Amino acid sequence: MPLLGAHVDSSGGLHLAFERAAAMGAEAIQVHPTPPGFWGSPKLDEARIATFKEAASRHGHPPFYFHAVYLINLAGDDPTLRQRSESTLAGYLKAADDLGVNGVIFHTGSHKGAGFEARLPSIVEHLKHVLERANPSSARLLIENNAGLGGCVGARFEEIAQMLSALNDPRVSVCFDTCHAFASGYDVRTPAEVSKTLDELDRVIGLSHVEVIHCNDSVTGLGSNRDRHANIGAGEIGEEGFRALLHEPRLARLPFILEVPGAGGGPDTEQVAVLKRLSA
Repeated sequence: MPLLGAHVDSSGGLHLAFERAAAMGAEAIQVHPTPPGFWGSPKLDEARIATFKEAASRHGHPPFYFHAVYLINLAGDDPTLRQRSESTLAGYLKAADDLGVNGVIFHTGSHKGAGFEARLPSIVEHLKHVLERANPSSARLLIENNAGLGGCVGARFEEIAQMLSALNDPRVSVCFDTCHAFASGYDVRTPAEVSKTLDELDRVIGLSHVEVIHCNDSVTGLGSNRDRHANIGAGEIGEEGFRALLHEPRLARLPFILEVPGAGGGPDTEQVAVLKRLSA
């Protein structure tokens, strides 16, 4: 049975995320360690690191991931923006390593019409620099698949596979977002479609590279290219699709992390309970 987790508020201190996750029944955790709409990497000192590690130990070291800021774009044509993105991501990866968390989930960005092939060498160069700057690091970089709007990189499995192949680094893995995949045309509404999509994911990327599932229903339809998360069962994917994903043996070892609206404040006890019901 997969670990069922959630994106959790970490305001007031990263160590508080453990207690908040436990209160809603979440067994895996994702946080924004810095405000997602602003530039910046986590600022740590010895006291903060010690407090976090003590809390992690007290709660049994659940899987714990950072989600990087949304401003990152390693695929654009603005070298200043790309350099700032690289520095921010490197800072995130170093902080993840200092705290002993599993990794950093991030969006590669948009090529803004230039085309993926044209921007691939630059993307790879920046990611190699991120890994070098954070070296040595046991924390991992997780490339998240994208919904595909506006030239965003990683909507197709083939693009993620090309990035992984070019980097060829065990510290780089994949976060598979159900809403983004659905918006990009990969159907996950029925057991048969879930099996077909995972076959494709395995063939193109390799399921061994997938480390986390972002578990989100979709407000908009298949192939819409819109990134609009819905509560589980309240969107276009529906409960049948999530039941199939949660019972898929190939995903049994992975954390499923909710990024749904809940009652308006993000994932909550009720949404974690829905996952538990569907996974039973």
